[in-house]
Amino acid sequence: MRTLLTFVLVALTLVACEDKPTDQVPIVEKLKVTVQPTFGTVDLALDSTYVTPQGYDIQFTDLKFYAAEIGNGSAVLCRTALFDFRTTGKDLFNKEGKHGDYSSLNGYVGIGPTYNHADPTVYDVTDPLNIQVANDMYWTWGSGYIFLKIEAKVDTIADGVANFNHFVTFHVGNDAILQTFQFSGLTWTDLGNAQYHLPLKLDMLKFLDNGVQAFDLKTEFTSHNHTGQEAISLKVIQNFKDALGLY
Repeated sequence: MRTLLTFVLVALTLVACEDKPTDQVPIVEKLKVTVQPTFGTVDLALDSTYVTPQGYDIQFTDLKFYAAEIGNGSAVLCRTALFDFRTTGKDLFNKEGKHGDYSSLNGYVGIGPTYNHADPTVYDVTDPLNIQVANDMYWTWGSGYIFLKIEAKVDTIADGVANFNHFVTFHVGNDAILQTFQFSGLTWTDLGNAQYHLPLKLDMLKFLDNGVQAFDLKTEFTSHNHTGQEAISLKVIQNFKDALGLY
């Protein structure tokens, strides 16, 4: 009788354990997007020397750009990201999301009109649109954010003497030249611990010549969105968008 009673008690205990719900911590995925600048097939390093299609030696000294409203067409994964190659390296953004929801990504190269003309002092101190974070990527005289910044030194004389005395300064951005991008068929790399990585590249050789329009930096070397520079500003951001792709 005692044995039977013991068996019944053990059975009831097991049933009670099985019926008790198990508390599980939901898994939160982190999605990281990086951008590796390249020059053709080689990774690009600032202040290193490369050769343009015209045969000029060039050293890139600064690469910065904004990307905004990045998502899958129905949900925004990242409202605004600021890429600063010299200061923060290849990182573009790191956000919470489900990688399976983002087999494609689209967004702006630059800042859309909704945010481009908002007060830059109202954003959180860590926000890429905050005036202190944006720093020299914001035109304080009122036209909004600089969408992208490319600076370089060029030696335009092929005489065997390194003389990088020709300066390239492309600082462009306004609503009229805002560009959209889209990448599809994406494969996120599983880094473990619910972290996923999407590597992009920025091919600065393709920026100089995308097969449709090319820069001769000897004569096309500056734009700050001033009157008369509209055509070169548009060319800069179009070629830049074409240079951005999957790594």
